[in-house]
Amino acid sequence: MNSKLSQQMTILGLCAMVFYAVMLATGVLSTEVMPQFVVSAVLFLSSGRFMRKAARSLPERERKEKQKSRTSEADWPWLAAIVNWIFALGILAGMAIWVMTPIGVSFLEALQHTLAHEQFFAGAVP
Repeated sequence: MNSKLSQQMTILGLCAMVFYAVMLATGVLSTEVMPQFVVSAVLFLSSGRFMRKAARSLPERERKEKQKSRTSEADWPWLAAIVNWIFALGILAGMAIWVMTPIGVSFLEALQHTLAHEQFFAGAVP
């Protein structure tokens, strides 16, 4: 368990909370759906804390073995961080798309409506 991963999870939780606050402030979300999003942000925040506790509770021998194996590897921590952030941003983008789709409308119907709307405005420009 990497302490940097726990920090990344905590930052992701804070970003999720900011995202939900912006969605609420702009009026995209109503207050009825906010509790479930706040719960997901709290889960991100608490998972970072749990990872940090688990990393501290590792026996000293395991920590030394992990550090020894890390030094011989070819820059895996950097690559892992990049992959973590890509997936985190992908999850947030998916949640944003899911949240912005109106109730009672499927994602494909909303996408077709958006494309038709864009074609209407593209044809109106001389």
